[in-house]
Amino acid sequence: QIEQAGFKLQLICDEPSRATVIAVDADSFTQIIINLVDNAIKFSAKAKQKQIDIGCQVQSKGGILFTVRNYGRGVAHEQMKKIFKLFYRSENELTRETVGTGIVLALVQQMATAMHAEVDIINREPGAEFRLLFPQSE
Repeated sequence: QIEQAGFKLQLICDEPSRATVIAVDADSFTQIIINLVDNAIKFSAKAKQKQIDIGCQVQSKGGILFTVRNYGRGVAHEQMKKIFKLFYRSENELTRETVGTGIVLALVQQMATAMHAEVDIINREPGAEFRLLFPQSE
């Protein structure tokens, strides 16, 4: 998917994350990553740096953080919580130019919550990064 869109993929996972055990539904986790990558490609199509970073890192309090980052324009601060609402699409030039229904990120949040994970977004310079935090299994 990433290569077909003309993007480069960078995987960034720390060594301890390979030994960390988390409880996930494999199909839901896969769908979350696919949706976040698709979203990253869609909203950074005009970025100078055509790259998607997928990362995983063990957290100091346990658990593991997965990230999907693009190098596009980022997300307006006032939109960050709203983008996870069902059928929400921000009103800006970029969303008018992209096809979508506003359900993908709401579904991502619902699937993450069902697996006791938290999902959010932060802006990077440049771009945006979706973060998916799973607690460590016991």
